[in-house]
Amino acid sequence: MNTVRSRRKKRRKIRLTVVGFFILLSAAVGGILYRLPLSLQDISRIIQLAADKTPQSLKDKTASGEALRGIIYDRNFKELAVSYPLYSLYIHPAKNNNHNQTAKQLADIIHVPADELQLRFKTSARAVQLADDLDSDQANAVEHLHLDGISCKRNEVRYYPENEAAANVIGYIGNGVGLYGIEKKYDFVLQPGGYKAADLPGINFFDNTMLGEKGTDLVLTLDLALQKQIDTHLRRMLREQHGARGMALLIDPTSGKVLASSTQPSFNPNYFWQTGATGGRDLLFQPFFSRRTLQPMLARVAAIVHQGEEDRPLLPITIAAPDFGLGTKEFAGIEQQLRLDAPVEDSLGRDAGEVTDSGDERNKKQLSLMQIGVDLASLVNGGWRHQPSFLDSVYDVEKGHRFTKRQQEKDEIHVLLPAQGVRIRRDLAAHFAASKKGGCLAFHAEDTRIEPAGVLSRYVQRQLFVGMIPGKKPAMLLLMAVDRDQLAPLAKRAQRRSMREEGKTLLTALYATAGKEQVAIHPAEKDRRNFARFLISRRVDYSPLPVEQTAGAMEMPRLVGLSLRKALRQLNGRKLSIAIEGSGRIVAQSPAPGVHLQGVKSCKLTLNSEI
Repeated sequence: MNTVRSRRKKRRKIRLTVVGFFILLSAAVGGILYRLPLSLQDISRIIQLAADKTPQSLKDKTASGEALRGIIYDRNFKELAVSYPLYSLYIHPAKNNNHNQTAKQLADIIHVPADELQLRFKTSARAVQLADDLDSDQANAVEHLHLDGISCKRNEVRYYPENEAAANVIGYIGNGVGLYGIEKKYDFVLQPGGYKAADLPGINFFDNTMLGEKGTDLVLTLDLALQKQIDTHLRRMLREQHGARGMALLIDPTSGKVLASSTQPSFNPNYFWQTGATGGRDLLFQPFFSRRTLQPMLARVAAIVHQGEEDRPLLPITIAAPDFGLGTKEFAGIEQQLRLDAPVEDSLGRDAGEVTDSGDERNKKQLSLMQIGVDLASLVNGGWRHQPSFLDSVYDVEKGHRFTKRQQEKDEIHVLLPAQGVRIRRDLAAHFAASKKGGCLAFHAEDTRIEPAGVLSRYVQRQLFVGMIPGKKPAMLLLMAVDRDQLAPLAKRAQRRSMREEGKTLLTALYATAGKEQVAIHPAEKDRRNFARFLISRRVDYSPLPVEQTAGAMEMPRLVGLSLRKALRQLNGRKLSIAIEGSGRIVAQSPAPGVHLQGVKSCKLTLNSEI
C-alpha cells in the first residue's frame, strides 16, 4: 500500500515539474516577444523557420522571377493590365557605422548623389527610405554589397497602359485585390499561386486539375484597335450632340463575344480612387431604353414570327395596319417566345436584369443596351440567343498552354425556327439597308420624354443607333447611345453629322480594321514600350523626398549612354518636363551635363537602339 502511495506522489511531482517548466518557458517567450516588436510578417517568418521552410533571399526571389499578378490581354495579346516588380530601399542609420562609404556605394546603383544620401542618413528615425521604384537588377546589386542596415522591400505595381480604354470591363485593383470588373471577377485566377480547374468550370482544362502554379494570364474577347476607334467616335459625338453620357457596344452576333465596350465619360483605372461614381457603374447594363424605341424593328419581326410557316412579304409600312395588325397579347406572346425580357448575365458577375432601384417598377419594363444587343443578335444569326462573353481563354504560364472556353448549355438557346431566322434577316436587310448594295444595316431612333427622378422629374433626350455589317450575314453588331439631359440648342445640321451617318461610317471602318487584324496564339514577352511608359508615369507622379537640395542635385547629370529607366531615376527631384525621341539608349541630351538647372523647366532626351 505504501509503495502505491509513493508512486502516486512521484508521478504528481513529475507532472508539477513539467507544468512549471512550461509556465517558465511561456513566460520567457512572452518576455522576448514583448521586448521585440514583431510584425505579423516576422511571426510568419518564425513559423516558417520552425517548419524548416526557410524563405528565399532577395537574390533568389528576383533571380527566379517571383510570380506576379497575371496579365490581362486583348484577343491579340496586347496588354490591358500588367504588373511590374519594384523595390523600395531603406536604411537603419543606427545599424550602419560607415555612412560615407555606404552613400558612395549606393549612389552608383540608385542614381542619387552621395551627398544627398548622407543628408538622409542624419536622422533619428528607425528606418529611412532612400529610394523607390528600383528594378530587380538594382535590388540585386544592393543585395550583393552586403551593407549593414540596408534593406529592400518588394512592391508589386499594377499598370493599365491604355488608361481609359475598356476601363469599365477591365476594372481595377486595390492593395493587390480585384475591386471591379475582370480584375474582381477573376481575382482568384490572376492572383499568384495555384487554383483548381473546378473553380473555373467555363474553361476546358482537359485532364488538368491544378493550374496557375507560376501564374495565369487572361485573354479577353476585346479588340484594342476596335475599342480605340469606338472611344474616339463616341467622345466626338458627345461633344457635337452636347451629350451628358454615351454608351457603345460591339459584339459578334454569331458567338456573343464582346469585341468592344465603351462608356463615356470613362475613368482611368491607374487612378481609380479619383473616379467617383463613374468608376463603379457600368451604363451598358442599366435599364435605360423603353420598348417603343425599337418598335419599328420589333413589329416587323413579330409579324414574321406570327405568320408561322407562311412565306409572304410584309405589306409596305404605308398601308399596313399598326403593328401589322398584332394585338397586345399576341405581341407579348411573341416577345416571350423570343425571350426579349430575359435578363442578360455577363461574365463580369453582374445581372443586367437587376433593377438599380428595387422600388422603381419603371425599370422592370425597360431594356439595357446589352439586352438590346443580345436580342437583336438572335434575330440575325439564325435564332441563337447567346450570353455575352468577355473572357476568351486563360493562359497557364508554367504549362505554356492556352485553355479556351467550353460551350455550355446555358450559353446559347435557340429561340427561332431556322426558316424564320433566314426570313427575318432578309427582311431587316431589305428594309433597313444603309445603301442599295446592302453593305450594312442601320437603324436610328430617338426617345424624348419626361421621366421621374426621385421627387422631381428629368427631361430625357436619348438617341440610339444600331448597325450590322455585312447586311446579308452580319458578323458585327454595333450599338451606340447618346443621352442629353438639357435642352441646349444644337449646332446647325450643316455643321454636324447625324448619328446615323456617324454610325455607318464607324461601322464600315471597324469592319475593315477587324479584317486586317491577325489574332495571335501565344503571348510574347512583356511590352518594353509599356514599361517605358509606366516609368514615365511614375516619374510624373514622383514626389521628391523631403530633403534639402544640394548643389549636385541642381545640376544636369550626364545621361548619354544610359537606358531611359536609369536616366529617369537620375532626373528624380529635378522638376523638369521631359521630351523623349526614339527608343533604346540615350545618345544626346539637352541641357548638357553640368548645366545649372536654376530656371530650367524642360529637357530633351534622344534615344537610339544601335548605340
